[in-house]
Amino acid sequence: MDQKVLQKIEDMHFTKSQARIADYIVKNPKRIAGMTAREAGKEIGVSDATVIRFARALGFEGYPQLQEQIQKELRENNDKIGRHSLYDRYVLQMKRYEEGHGHMKEVLRLMAMNLETSIRQNQEESYGRVASALLKADAKVIIGLRGGQAPAQQFSRLLSMITKNTMVITKDDQESLTSLMDLSEKDLAVFLNFLRYYKVDEKIAGILKKKGVRIVLITDSMASPVAKDAWEILLVETEHCGFFHSMLGVEAVLEYLMILMCWQQPEEFARRLGERDQILDEYLLK
Repeated sequence: MDQKVLQKIEDMHFTKSQARIADYIVKNPKRIAGMTAREAGKEIGVSDATVIRFARALGFEGYPQLQEQIQKELRENNDKIGRHSLYDRYVLQMKRYEEGHGHMKEVLRLMAMNLETSIRQNQEESYGRVASALLKADAKVIIGLRGGQAPAQQFSRLLSMITKNTMVITKDDQESLTSLMDLSEKDLAVFLNFLRYYKVDEKIAGILKKKGVRIVLITDSMASPVAKDAWEILLVETEHCGFFHSMLGVEAVLEYLMILMCWQQPEEFARRLGERDQILDEYLLK
């Protein structure tokens, strides 16, 4: 985010509640850009009136004006490659990371940023709610189209080892869409959705909403068309030196959810994994 809003924050002296809002905005500019004052206040733990007063203390007419400025600065300074066609992504990244600049140090910096930011920018309570919801849901559907296919398949595979009724959707064909028809409000969907967005993303979200299925959205932007129908949103970073999205941050968030689930029911999962080992033992090379 541009230094304009950050500089305003750094130059101000805040009350205890306002300091919490300031800290949240600095750490989560993308998330705050897609929230109403009420939603922001609920997540931060203050009233929406406090959020509005904070915006005015920064010199804005109100919260919407602060939000618009944050959105503007994000657009100006975070031109994600995902917004462009594959060809344009390739050309842009080759120019940005030309020989002598796109070396190992820069790649490692981006990888580390994706990992840490993806985990830290979501509240601990959000991870806990999602992990608990996954364990309680009758059926779980993991949806990862295009770039989200690989992490969706891996998460579904691990999830199926410790819980029942798990399926994965990585294609947007008719068979995949109709497989959603038997879901209900007792089920949960984890939807991996990244720039660029497609009409089918909205189609799938619409089907899930109509069925009453709660959606956990894992995305790199609050602009995702699935965001408006999501029960919980976990933001991730996907920047990379190449023409493709980095899935390191996505994998980190999914692995963290898996760890939280294992911590919640350690004895049950130890039993299930032990039974699985017994079944597969005779097939192992020794």
